[in-house]
Amino acid sequence: MKNTLLLSLAFVALVSWTSGRAELENGSVGYEHPVNSDGHALYQKTANLAHHHHVGTEESLFELGLSTGIDSRYVSEGRDNLPAEGGVYWGRAVGHTHAIGGTVFAEVVGIEAWSTRYNETKLSAGYECEVGNLSLGGSLTYLDFPALGENDVEAVLNARWKLGPAGGLATEWAWSDDAGGWFGETSAFCELAVDQKLTLIAAVTIGINEDYVTEEHDGLNYLGVRIEAVRSITEHLKGGIYVAGIEPLNEKPGESLRELFWVGGALTLAF
Repeated sequence: MKNTLLLSLAFVALVSWTSGRAELENGSVGYEHPVNSDGHALYQKTANLAHHHHVGTEESLFELGLSTGIDSRYVSEGRDNLPAEGGVYWGRAVGHTHAIGGTVFAEVVGIEAWSTRYNETKLSAGYECEVGNLSLGGSLTYLDFPALGENDVEAVLNARWKLGPAGGLATEWAWSDDAGGWFGETSAFCELAVDQKLTLIAAVTIGINEDYVTEEHDGLNYLGVRIEAVRSITEHLKGGIYVAGIEPLNEKPGESLRELFWVGGALTLAF
């Protein structure tokens, strides 16, 4: 796994360098409907933090996105939530409107395990705005776990800083009412537009626990890598596939942190 992470870090650097050269040599590529990374990024914490809620153009007062996908593992906070029990199917609906100088959004996410009795529903509402190359956002999420008879409320703060035409930094911090603690991720990402329909995305993420994952160590928790390909299929439909891996950091005996590798894919309809 360590060799894989080193190779992935080299890939991120290579994509950034190649993309920068492409921008200098060819100029910016125009998109009527931008191809953004998708997947339930705000929910599956190791997913691409480059994702944001704006899809389409600002000409529409209200916009809607529908997504469905599959993940071979259900990973969050750098941990496999269903160890040795396979992955999940998921569906997501997000609506947003441009207001108060930014974007107000609402989301519904449903997650279902395919080989064990586990399901999850998430209801979120939030706000995002952009100031130059910096995007700031916040949201509240209600989580329900019917199979476990449990629920939780989370508050999330996030920021995304675009560094040049192809890369940037992103961070997200979630506070759990049930756990009484925080978990944060910070990532460096880059995007390479292969052509007007295909985009390659790479991200390296560090996760930090502060009483969010109870009974496990605080501080640095994991180093994660994700590589994704997103393709525009029609004017409103796009598809994506990804591979991801995690290397534990400072893990203690008996903790749930371990080396992980998984894959997934999604389809998104935006209008």
